[in-house]
Amino acid sequence: MKMLDSSRFSARPALALVLACALGLALTPAVGMADDGDGHTFFVSRKGSDGNPCSESAPCATIGRAVSMAGNGDTVMVGRGTYHEDVAISVGLTLRGAGRPTIDASGMDNGIVISGDGAAGARVMGFTVKNATFEGILVRQTHGVTIRDNVAEANDQGIFLPPAQQTGECLAAGPIPGDCGEGIHLWSVTNSRVEENWVGNNAGGILLTDESGPTAFNIIDGNVVVDNTYDCGITIAGHNPGAAPGGNPQPATAGIYGNTVSRNRADRNGVAGEGAGILIAGGAPGTAVYDNQIVGNEASGNGLAGFTLHSHAPGQDLNGNVIAWNRFSHDNLDGDTDFSQATDSQTTGIFLASAAPLSGTVVLGNEIRNVYYGIFTLHVPPIPVGANHFGNGVTVPVLQQ
Repeated sequence: MKMLDSSRFSARPALALVLACALGLALTPAVGMADDGDGHTFFVSRKGSDGNPCSESAPCATIGRAVSMAGNGDTVMVGRGTYHEDVAISVGLTLRGAGRPTIDASGMDNGIVISGDGAAGARVMGFTVKNATFEGILVRQTHGVTIRDNVAEANDQGIFLPPAQQTGECLAAGPIPGDCGEGIHLWSVTNSRVEENWVGNNAGGILLTDESGPTAFNIIDGNVVVDNTYDCGITIAGHNPGAAPGGNPQPATAGIYGNTVSRNRADRNGVAGEGAGILIAGGAPGTAVYDNQIVGNEASGNGLAGFTLHSHAPGQDLNGNVIAWNRFSHDNLDGDTDFSQATDSQTTGIFLASAAPLSGTVVLGNEIRNVYYGIFTLHVPPIPVGANHFGNGVTVPVLQQ
């Protein structure tokens, strides 16, 4: 991951950054936001032919053909219509939809896959991606990618297959349930942006994991993540036990850290399965999700709490996460039974439970309404009642165990 900022490996979140997020000050962008460069532009149209040179006057018929001709800095412009493809991107191109074209990946693994260091700087904008067996959009082992203004809907179709026919990410991995990859998935990705997308009616919404290396310094901002009824709206899940063996972080190896999740709306997720509005979790010992900023989001009507943290085993690092200036209401509709020491059968805004004491966790300035428990914690440093705002319908503002 060439763009990974090693000077920040051991940094813990600064309150000044949290304040900047809350007050709407500019964040340093994870990638350059320049307009399309001086590269070539290739065109795709439903009326085109793959025997054409993919020019504006003689467009190609498939996205895959145009992508295969493009190089770093080039643009592939796709006209309106539906394209039955699984598009693989391995160079730093811009894939742009004009008139919201649809990639219908029915019967295919994914709609769009961006993978490898060669794909650094790739951008995908303006598409509807649907009906994939696994993720609608998968970004894997790369950096500096932008996924903006797309619709990812009705993906994760493999979850509906009989168990004997399920494969890949639809299968459970130890304590980690299968999720088919969710609508948009960052898998060992750094310095990238997922912003202003609509992600709905998948098994789960947006997923960050670290199987093959760190997922760090990404920005997940301004997305609408709704009605992903089997899993969470936004999931930040440590899967790699080499990220913090014995609880000691190894940021060059793996881990999910330094990410900012801001200004997203995560409603009505996980109500048919088990899912929070926004979730931070570690499964096996040695997994790590630390020093992330969860700031200025809204979550309502989710199966688990609006924000949920699950640290299931000793020897993990889920420390130093900041949950600030979010709005939560009517969450934990299905109850949280993951922790025998902290079973929560009531509606809850924020649920934080760890098998071992956490440190550096900041819960500040959140507005919580219409739940029985405002904040429910196990093995978390004391949270003063006055640090957050509790509105109508909150019976117990803070319960700490």
